[in-house]
Amino acid sequence: MSSRWLALVALLGLVACDSEDSGTTGKRIVLKTSATADPSAKGQFTTGFGYDITLTKAAIATSGFYYFDGPPPTALYRAPKRGIGDFFIKSAWAHPGHYQAGTALGQVNLTQPVTIDLFAAAPTALAEGDAITGTYRSARFVLPQTPPADAVLRGHLAMAEGKATKHDGSSTTPIYFRLIADYADVSASIQNGAIDGCVLDEAVVTDSGAISVAVKPIVWLNLVEFAKIAPGTEAAPTEAKDAGFSQGVTQLSAYRFSYAK
Repeated sequence: MSSRWLALVALLGLVACDSEDSGTTGKRIVLKTSATADPSAKGQFTTGFGYDITLTKAAIATSGFYYFDGPPPTALYRAPKRGIGDFFIKSAWAHPGHYQAGTALGQVNLTQPVTIDLFAAAPTALAEGDAITGTYRSARFVLPQTPPADAVLRGHLAMAEGKATKHDGSSTTPIYFRLIADYADVSASIQNGAIDGCVLDEAVVTDSGAISVAVKPIVWLNLVEFAKIAPGTEAAPTEAKDAGFSQGVTQLSAYRFSYAK
């Protein structure tokens, strides 16, 4: 049995998982994995604090994903429809204590952290995941303690770069920003880098296929008070840390997983 499968057996707590003929539940499968930006990232959007945002760059590092059969905490609450810009709903900020992961069904455990560049020309392909069949409902997105030192993240855990203006027109001066977050910034909100309870669109998985995750930077930026950031310029945006940004990066609603054959 390979080291990858040994890790999965430990995760699942299974004693006998060597048989390929275990039926429709618990059969070994392989899941291709990719990550990309939610379509909302590429157009203008309005935050909960009333800023119109246009992003030009955004990225986040990950060290792996895990999949479970427990429903996400958002399934326990259905918020009424809100107006444009009112993205701050209870389900997006569900308390981790509301989430029961249930049975672990699979994992993508990366040997080295990977940068998900949300403005890359194609989705980011990650290592294949080891898994078993079952009903998939939720996921864990893991942030690494030490992110890649690439030209996009520049040694940070997450970043978002772009332009912010007041939605109500009270200020016409654009704020050109580059918001960054490091592991220490997100550790106050989550443990061991684990963003638990992300939605995985419910699927009865009976065979190998593909898992994709859509990242929503609108959630990262929803509670940023851009008035506290120096305007900067398009050529030289102001690099800054912001508590709202760091908390936004840890919100489970910023990451949505789905399965396809």
